[in-house]
Amino acid sequence: MSAPPLLAVSILFFALADLWLAFPQIDLAVAGLFWTPEGGFAARGAFWEQFMYGSIDEVLVIVGLGLIGAWAIGRRHASAASSAQSGIDAPEAKAMRVVLTRRGDLRLAKPSKSTAVWRISGRQLGFLLLLLALVPGLIVNQVFKEHWGRARPIQLEPFGGHRTFTPAFVVSDQNGGSFSSGHVAAAAWLVAVPVVLFGVSSIWTGVALLYLLAMVLARMAAGAHFLSDTLTSILLVWLGFLILQRLLPLEPPGTSVLGSDPGSSSDSDSDSGSGAVSDRNARAEPLLQRQAKAPAKQARR
Repeated sequence: MSAPPLLAVSILFFALADLWLAFPQIDLAVAGLFWTPEGGFAARGAFWEQFMYGSIDEVLVIVGLGLIGAWAIGRRHASAASSAQSGIDAPEAKAMRVVLTRRGDLRLAKPSKSTAVWRISGRQLGFLLLLLALVPGLIVNQVFKEHWGRARPIQLEPFGGHRTFTPAFVVSDQNGGSFSSGHVAAAAWLVAVPVVLFGVSSIWTGVALLYLLAMVLARMAAGAHFLSDTLTSILLVWLGFLILQRLLPLEPPGTSVLGSDPGSSSDSDSDSGSGAVSDRNARAEPLLQRQAKAPAKQARR
């Protein structure tokens, strides 16, 4: 039996901490790959490194506002669904879902994997914003970076600086901000966004992972962080994600405005009379039945 994710990641975190405490020279060896006596950390100041360094703030603002806006729009369309009219029969309505199309219109549709659905629940929004505030914002930037004092690679004597090397996870008196990486923690949070909204296998999760890897490389190549700084930030965000998931269980990614994921209904569920309808769909059925009766009343008039 495999270990629960939270336990497995916790074990991984402490195993890496023990490894870096036992062999602190790993950080110096990896940092040395990006440094030469003639040019120092040559990537520092390069266009791609500066782009990665400066892009994180803009990306966080865009993604944060986008999440809030998508939630607000979803709330508005969910309220507008009560006034939507359709001529379908009530028995057929049980198999329908109220969905938000790409054009922004509400319509009733049968479950289909090709149906484009956008929905961000208040729980998902709160989960992501709380994760951002607690781990990258509080733990990484306010606790570790402000009080740990580890000098950055570019500040060390082996790389042309004047400060002393301190192993990871050891509080230092060098007044540095190396441990751990705030930029990498923020980029790791960006991976959590598509995981929550679209799932681990989503293409957007892949894009976010590429951005995270590029950020790790940029910060190390510029002499701003050690390998242990970046891995610590990633694992802290991962641990925070799993802990919050225990406290705030999330619905499956890709759910529709008033129903479950259109692609999640199996044929066996629809064919068997004992297939249970989800709580949201059960609440939506009276609305759909009233809408189905509306054309008949208009005809009698």
